[in-house]
Amino acid sequence: MSTKAVLFGAFCLHFLETLPCTVEATRCASILERRSHHSIILCHSKPTSILIPHPCAMASEYPNFNPNKCNVCFLESPIAKPSVPAAGPLLLCKKCKLIKYCSKKHQTYDAPSHKEFCTAVQSVLQKSGTDHVLRCAESFLGKRFNSNPENLTAFMNHVHCTGLLISKILQRPLYHHENQMLSFPALCNVCLEYRAERLFFCDNCQQVAYCSEEHQQSDREAHAKWCDGLRLNFYYGIDTTNCATKLYPNFDFEQDETSQKPFPKDTFELLSAAAGRDIQTSLTEPGLELAQELENINAAGIFSPVGTILHVLRTVGLQHELEEELNVFVLGAEQDYLCFNPVTEAVLFRFLPKLRRLRLYLIGPNVNDAASSVMHFMNNRTVEVEVYRYLFHKLPPQFKLPKPHLAVAFNCGFNEFFGTGKHTWDETIRQLLTIPNVPLAFTSYTQREAIEDAAIVDLTGQTMPDTCGKLVFMRRNVTNPFHNPVPMRNPNRDDKTDVLYYENGYLSICVMQAD
Repeated sequence: MSTKAVLFGAFCLHFLETLPCTVEATRCASILERRSHHSIILCHSKPTSILIPHPCAMASEYPNFNPNKCNVCFLESPIAKPSVPAAGPLLLCKKCKLIKYCSKKHQTYDAPSHKEFCTAVQSVLQKSGTDHVLRCAESFLGKRFNSNPENLTAFMNHVHCTGLLISKILQRPLYHHENQMLSFPALCNVCLEYRAERLFFCDNCQQVAYCSEEHQQSDREAHAKWCDGLRLNFYYGIDTTNCATKLYPNFDFEQDETSQKPFPKDTFELLSAAAGRDIQTSLTEPGLELAQELENINAAGIFSPVGTILHVLRTVGLQHELEEELNVFVLGAEQDYLCFNPVTEAVLFRFLPKLRRLRLYLIGPNVNDAASSVMHFMNNRTVEVEVYRYLFHKLPPQFKLPKPHLAVAFNCGFNEFFGTGKHTWDETIRQLLTIPNVPLAFTSYTQREAIEDAAIVDLTGQTMPDTCGKLVFMRRNVTNPFHNPVPMRNPNRDDKTDVLYYENGYLSICVMQAD
């Protein structure tokens, strides 16, 4: 090992030893990395450490950044209209070797955004004496990052350490797109070969690389499970904020009250109900154009929260028991109001025909004040949205909220700061469980998170006094049929269960049953 590498290893060791709870910090940073680029970001507390950046600090001007396409013009996307026509293979940044461009012109155009990060990577490469940024932590961790390709947990240790070192050099948290470059560098999916001249990408998804046809063939069965979803993720880049404005629901509420509507099975059927026509996917209509499928999944995603609420009410038996009023507490709310609009709210009335008054209480320290509203529908139907910028358990006593029929936390993140001083969900969960016979539903991105989230609620329930009742799970970390169908790539490369993840991907429902 060279003297330069030894000295750099000593620097790494000293730097990492000065960081408290590094393992927990990197785990939380990874979770926040997933939340940082979603249209709905749900957090219950504000991280302040440089290693656990607040999602807003990690914002990026790139929509759905991908290091293996030109993010300036979305050259490969059928949705975007690139300003420069295709001119051959994409160009790899020669300095950091982590990002590609369609042309020198667009590389120059992107330089103001990329230069700072690129310079930091060059500094790490120079100090460590290595030829790839993920090798910079090898002297500290004691092994090459690709020495055991099957041990992706060890690989993720290299990714986390590298991110910490670059963050230290920059003296700021890494932005979302910078984390993406470190999490998804061009590597052979079998042996982690990193030399660009030896790699080629899957023709379909453009996301997974191989160093040889032999390795591609050996990975074909495992990759086939995710290839089509990765393809959608690669091309996806549509603004979701104005999708609902293009829909004009045509519901006859009087007829809906007397007719039995089949309950939808997923967000696409909910969207179809709102649009008055069948919305297709490549599964229901083989050969569907990619641009149309991207538009469909984008629009269907807006219906994930209301679909989840309907599904929970049906699961717990409240769908037909409800009379004219429904009170829903949305906990840890931030931008949830974007998915509660006249179109999605009308769908709720269609499948809850007796309902006349829907009251949504968006509760969370970061919720947007502008979300408060009152919407009137035909036949004296109203939706009232009230906003409370507090943690639920710290709501001032002057706020007299009614007893909810349902409490829900979308993409809850109960596990984010569990066991640390930043974990504020414990008291909220405890207070909710003191309300007898009220279902608590919560969703998670991945199965791994869902298992942890449910375990935290279960543990809290076990510490409650017997007088509160018995905590019963009606569903526990199951796949949510009303998840947002927009696929996102999981930065935790060691999670083979969810290579792709979805907003509201997994669902748990529990209730404190009182005698």
